[in-house]
Amino acid sequence: MATKSGSCSFAFKEWAGVCDALADGRQSIILRKGGIREEPGPGAFVPEHGEFWLYPTAVHQAQQGLRQADVPRAPSDTASRSIVPIGLLARVDLIGRVRDESVLPALEDFHVLTAETVRSRFQYRTPGLWVLAARIWRREPAFEIASTPEHAGCKTWVILDEPLPTSNLKAALDDGAWSLRLARLRRILGDAHLQSAPV
Repeated sequence: MATKSGSCSFAFKEWAGVCDALADGRQSIILRKGGIREEPGPGAFVPEHGEFWLYPTAVHQAQQGLRQADVPRAPSDTASRSIVPIGLLARVDLIGRVRDESVLPALEDFHVLTAETVRSRFQYRTPGLWVLAARIWRREPAFEIASTPEHAGCKTWVILDEPLPTSNLKAALDDGAWSLRLARLRRILGDAHLQSAPV
């Protein structure tokens, strides 16, 4: 895969264990409460970028939790490391809104978070949760970038010092497997709760 420009300079912070699961197809969605960007209007939501690198972090991961079998085997806390591996490119293909807590169990096959983590996010402030279907491409070996003070903190987006080329990437799931997973997710969310992904 390659983006239209052939490179990407934006990275999205996500738990290292979630990045691992996205990389090998065990996870296909990113769950967010909101706040990445609240445009284009009330009740709508889009991430700032439709394609982005994943920036693995362990910040808050231990406190909030993955299912035990999906905890990374090695420490992945980039806050204490000078080098961060950047090797996963995500493209958002679908955005949905979950307003009914009874839908959450049907999403368990699409992620590796604990039920308690998802339920806590859903209930925080106003009940509801955004679901981003993210198709993943891998680069092997991953780029290695220096972690800087600008990358630190509880922020969603990191602007890389230099755009990284998006050529010669391999899809985590082939076209057929991804199409089937996306169709199943659409059925779970229902058309009334879907909106267009960013271009």
